[in-house]
Amino acid sequence: MLRLRARNLCIIVGSRLLGGRTGFCDGFFVFDSSILEIKPPTQEQDSSSKVSETDKILAAAFSPSGEYFAFTDDRKRLVLLKSEPAWEKVSVRWVSRRCTSLTFSACGTRVLVADKSGDVFSFSVTSSHEDGRLELGHLSMLLDLAVSPGGEHIITCDRDEKIRVSLWEAPHVISAFCLGHREFVSQLLVPPGLEKLLLSGSGDGTLRLWRYETGQEIQSWEICGIQRPEDTQEFTRFAVSRISCCPRGENVAVLCDGVPGIYLFSISGSHLTHVQYVPLSYVPVDLDFEDSASLWVLSGVREDAVELHRYKDGHWQAAPQDDYLKRLKEAVRENWGEMEVSVTQENRFSGLYKAVCDNMASYLQKKEARLQTEKRKLSTGQPGTAMKVQKT
Repeated sequence: MLRLRARNLCIIVGSRLLGGRTGFCDGFFVFDSSILEIKPPTQEQDSSSKVSETDKILAAAFSPSGEYFAFTDDRKRLVLLKSEPAWEKVSVRWVSRRCTSLTFSACGTRVLVADKSGDVFSFSVTSSHEDGRLELGHLSMLLDLAVSPGGEHIITCDRDEKIRVSLWEAPHVISAFCLGHREFVSQLLVPPGLEKLLLSGSGDGTLRLWRYETGQEIQSWEICGIQRPEDTQEFTRFAVSRISCCPRGENVAVLCDGVPGIYLFSISGSHLTHVQYVPLSYVPVDLDFEDSASLWVLSGVREDAVELHRYKDGHWQAAPQDDYLKRLKEAVRENWGEMEVSVTQENRFSGLYKAVCDNMASYLQKKEARLQTEKRKLSTGQPGTAMKVQKT
């Protein structure tokens, strides 16, 4: 996992977090969630229930100003860190379910977490030890959430292809639904600006642009129709695994699960244009923009974990290594430990796709089996079902 905000950078591998400032080689903040306390079991918990044995960090985000950083892990801990003026731990709280996504409110005073049961809870930043409060819920697993730049709306997406736009002040009030995806919605992004646009990515392999206040779909891009790398020909479905945009919102980068490359788009007005596909020698794990011309990529390869791509001479290309990049890679290698990032082409979203149930095929198979049984009985002189019916 890789996150950037206001020149603050954070790289997460397994349970380990490495924080610092881009361009500064004056040391890095290292934090391991495995050293944190474990919540004692409660009376309501079944003593036979399986307890997670991993401290893997599941979701993380910077506050809008970059002053705070929050993450949740597999042991249902919500950890708040302060990143400015220096990195330090602020608090550890507990969430009720494992979280799938995390973000901050537009003003940076609350942390919002979405969990697998379909609920969104918010936690105070200033009162860093207060329990969370329930904001809204879905009937299906939540996969991502976003907050509008002005803070008026909470936007959530789930496994059942729905994108829901709710009022921040009254989350039970639904302003709009953005409907059109044919599979689970895996990613949401609200580009900064005045157009009130929303980008969404899905297991159906599409990247879609919406006006989230009305639920109107403006554009849809079939990702596999743009560029289909030769070594991913066996994939029939491309799930969008990451969407990131630069601070001003004009450049967008997209990753698809198992695809060794980056899809780059530009937004002008309310129009989304494909700009470039950047092939890579590895399957990228994550990416994020530092500014409009700098894109950081986490490779998942221990010896060469981080790459910087810059927009130069009309296209995006890998930047040469400078002293800072060398120091950053060295720091990642030193703190990688035994944690490894899976960079295989196995689709990690495979369990979220809708199962296809062919009832007709099953019926015909059973019917054929019954007919064969009847034929065997008749050939041996045994009374079949039809004969038994006649006798009665």
